[in-house]
Amino acid sequence: MGVFSVPIKVRNWQNQFLPPEQHGEEVACDALVDTSAVELALPMELLGRLKLQQVGTVRAFTADGGHHEFRIFGMAEVEVQGRVSQVRAIELPHGARPLLGAVPLEEMDWHISPLEKKLVPNPESPEGPLVPMC
Repeated sequence: MGVFSVPIKVRNWQNQFLPPEQHGEEVACDALVDTSAVELALPMELLGRLKLQQVGTVRAFTADGGHHEFRIFGMAEVEVQGRVSQVRAIELPHGARPLLGAVPLEEMDWHISPLEKKLVPNPESPEGPLVPMC
């Protein structure tokens, strides 16, 4: 599959419960579509702008074959072409490219067109996400 990026917007989902002075920014950026990655992963500078709180850690393996421990932040609301999902975010090193992994892609019901290098809506539900419950 070809590698490509898509524009995303990310918000701190908890902003709705916080006083305005504690709100994080809405961040717009390009994210690499990476179905080998499971989660949304954001560099530390974006997590700081979002004002997300650390909720844990996770051990993960990376493309270099290494096993690493990463901090997890939450909850983030990610928007891709009008579709929204609430997910946790894994911290990447400063300057890394954001990754849009399989979980948020599935929750927003995006399919990948490798030839066109773009996301396409599920043909069974082009108007919005259709999530399986069985």
